[in-house]
Amino acid sequence: MTETEISRTIDTTNPRAAYDENAKELLAEKIILAHILSSSVPEFRNVAPEDIIPLIEGTPQVSEVPVFPGGTINPKVTGLSNEDSTPNEGKVTYDVRFFVWTPDKKSMLKLIVDIEAQKDYYPGYDIVTRCIYYGARMISSQAGTEFGNSDYNNIKKVYSIWICMDTPKYAENTITEYSFVQKNILGNFPLNKTRFDLISVITICLSKNIFDNKKNFKLNRLLSVLFTSELDSGEKKKIIETEYNIPMTEDLDRKVSVMCNLSEAIMEEGIEKGIAKGIKSTILLLRKENYTDMRIKKLIMEQYNISEDTANEYLCINEN
Repeated sequence: MTETEISRTIDTTNPRAAYDENAKELLAEKIILAHILSSSVPEFRNVAPEDIIPLIEGTPQVSEVPVFPGGTINPKVTGLSNEDSTPNEGKVTYDVRFFVWTPDKKSMLKLIVDIEAQKDYYPGYDIVTRCIYYGARMISSQAGTEFGNSDYNNIKKVYSIWICMDTPKYAENTITEYSFVQKNILGNFPLNKTRFDLISVITICLSKNIFDNKKNFKLNRLLSVLFTSELDSGEKKKIIETEYNIPMTEDLDRKVSVMCNLSEAIMEEGIEKGIAKGIKSTILLLRKENYTDMRIKKLIMEQYNISEDTANEYLCINEN
């Protein structure tokens, strides 16, 4: 069995891994990227998403493990390796990274954009610090590719955009940019005489309530609809088509459906783990009360509606 076949096998038995990969594939659709750029990146603000699509280059490397075997119908973006690494440093993997041209025809600039889907808002550090690190790596990795020797003027501006889920109430429905700004300490140095705005990071914090402020937070709602487990695929597709005028191609239709199926699988997995934890706790508690295993078996079969074989398995596990 090849490495790719092994990866596919793992994905089919791990709904969380498959969900993560499919989420990246959805984000890599040009129309979704265009909506993100239009609502969050200053260079594209107030530019219609359909006008941004032609400015996005190529097709991205989202993951080496395909969620959908075969080709796709919707155009995607690419051109860059999705991994950077340095000696003695762990590998840094970008969810979606691509080139895009600014819409100003007189002074078009080529930008590098990284899109990250962040499920855990409290991973043990401030999310923004990791955003800045990713942006800094995108700058330094251009050495030898976008610029050589001392030709630093060829460095491309980078954006690292983080879509944050499960956010605290104070952060819900916000889009925040962190970037370099010029601050004159002495005198009044002209703002347009130097180029310093090479890195910006943006956080897009979603609301747990997808129906919250849908008019004022259009992008946040779109992303919430894509990732929520509260809507079925039919409801998601209707919102995507009617509210955002996004054509539901065969490929996009399939990806939205898969996201819904994977969400259900993850929920079922969580329920099963919760039931298993409850059964084990019950067995431990009853054993402390000196119940016999025969009595415990009868009780957990009745309480949790499980078969005798399943009850025997739990009792054996807890005896070891």
